[in-house]
Amino acid sequence: MKSFFLLCIPLFFFGCTEKNPENKSSDKVSPLKARLDKLIQTQRQSFDVPGLAVGVMKEGEIIYAHGSGVQSLDKGDTLTTKSLFHMASVSKPFVATAIMQLVEQNKIELDKKLTDYLPYFKMNDQRYTEITIGQMLNHTSGIPDVEDYEWDKPQYDEGAAERYVRTFNSEKLDFSPGTKYNYSNAAFDILADVIAKVSGMAFETYMVKHLFEPIGMTHSTFYKPDVPEELATAPHVMGEELKITKGNTYPYNRIHAPSSTLHSNVEDMLLWAKVNLNQGTINGKKIYVQDSYKVLTSGQIPVWEKDSVCLSWFTGRVGDFRMLRHSGGDEGYSTFFGFIPERKSAVVLMTNTDLFWSANAATHILETVLLDETKPWKGPIHFKLKDYILNAGIEKCKEVYFSEKENSPEKYIYEGWCLDDLGYWLLDRGYPEKALDVFQFNLELEPDDSGWVDSVGDAYRALNDKEMAIQWYKKALEMNPDQDFSREKLNALTKK
Repeated sequence: MKSFFLLCIPLFFFGCTEKNPENKSSDKVSPLKARLDKLIQTQRQSFDVPGLAVGVMKEGEIIYAHGSGVQSLDKGDTLTTKSLFHMASVSKPFVATAIMQLVEQNKIELDKKLTDYLPYFKMNDQRYTEITIGQMLNHTSGIPDVEDYEWDKPQYDEGAAERYVRTFNSEKLDFSPGTKYNYSNAAFDILADVIAKVSGMAFETYMVKHLFEPIGMTHSTFYKPDVPEELATAPHVMGEELKITKGNTYPYNRIHAPSSTLHSNVEDMLLWAKVNLNQGTINGKKIYVQDSYKVLTSGQIPVWEKDSVCLSWFTGRVGDFRMLRHSGGDEGYSTFFGFIPERKSAVVLMTNTDLFWSANAATHILETVLLDETKPWKGPIHFKLKDYILNAGIEKCKEVYFSEKENSPEKYIYEGWCLDDLGYWLLDRGYPEKALDVFQFNLELEPDDSGWVDSVGDAYRALNDKEMAIQWYKKALEMNPDQDFSREKLNALTKK
């Protein structure tokens, strides 16, 4: 499947937790707030979003703190800035910060080996003895990523972290430690046991006592049972009828706490923004020292074209400004947190659906706040088309597509991946005929794309039409001989 997704969601204004921006330079702030309201509502309308919470800081002050929608479609309970979300990988910078606190206490050294702290950690690969704590934090350890989070059979007891560490004895490294970059949730999960062993308390307890309580993040926790029911959001996914529905499985398992299970809300995350913008200090309390800030935020490994990874943080740009950021996505949730030191500004977004374009939405919001950008937000056209394909068919989808493109070219993204995504949504939910219609429509629009040709082959394969599938995979390879995924599928169908 060649899928692509992103973006955002709703809201109305809630009271800020610090200075009320309307009491300060209202001639400037009120129009900005109105623009943010309109932008975020537009982002929300691009998707079927149950609930979204957004917080924004500019020049050290909260200018926006909103929540809208519902915590759960089943219950219809109102979502607010106090509602708690599964934050997914936004968890990781908290873990890196905890490690740096322990470095300050001389309990951990970044260059020391993992086995110095966990002598029972073993792998079926002698290179594992070279893994350092620092490599685990910047994704260069070589530890393979998690394949199955086992959300459907979560563990809750304190022994979960050590048991998880002991499961690696049959695993091999992806590469020699320190030689490459490869994102690894598992490396962060192992750090729960490191923190527990050197601090003498469970990972979740350490995070409360040394980060959340001193900062004032009174509702945040890594331990799902501590989330009050009245504040809990539910995960939402694309259902069988292409409607957003409440997910059947909640993404929690204590063995993956450091990589994934932070639960927080807008109000607490804006305090986290303040800590990082102040290089470790909040309300006169020193959460970590300035030298630790430099280590946490210094680029270490180049990734992608312009970005680098620091200790858990990734870098990005908003205009000419450097942003430290981390996004998160798990079943039913999508989140983002980023801050721009140069402008004392930050944004947090959290939503209870995994179809949210969090990084794109956050960047667009910060461009509006800091660069006075007025460019329109564009949502993917397939979110509109999905409401027609099952009941009205492909001809109605074509009619809507062409009508919107002619009358609202600034409203939607019309690129081929949108229709490709729609086709795979249908394919994954048992509608191969509908998927074939969508894939063929995509080819009408972009006949020279070998990827879309491959998708037609996938539809025929789902329809158990082996000969037609083979024909389309061959055509894809004629157009692009380097398209390995087509070759692998063709080989699977033609092997004796």
